[in-house]
Amino acid sequence: MALQASDYIIGGVMAVAAVIAAGSFSVIASYLFDRGLADRNAKAPNIMVWYKTYMAQTRRQTGRIGTPFWLHSVSTGIFILTGVVYTIVRFMMPRFF
Repeated sequence: MALQASDYIIGGVMAVAAVIAAGSFSVIASYLFDRGLADRNAKAPNIMVWYKTYMAQTRRQTGRIGTPFWLHSVSTGIFILTGVVYTIVRFMMPRFF
């Protein structure tokens, strides 16, 4: 199956979303590490605890959840949604119609 222009566009969208998600997560992790709120040397860190700690800490300091969390959440959602919808439309729908 040859790649189409839409394949490259979807790949680009997913790549940009992944870079934004990774970058914003690194900001969150750095914030927690710098304040001693997360253990940098943990063998199996619980990411959900990191999210909850970050939200609680930034809300306590500023009254709002920090922007890096929203960037991470939205870009991760875009990455997942784009991949799922693309897979369904490109590979599954043609088999049924």
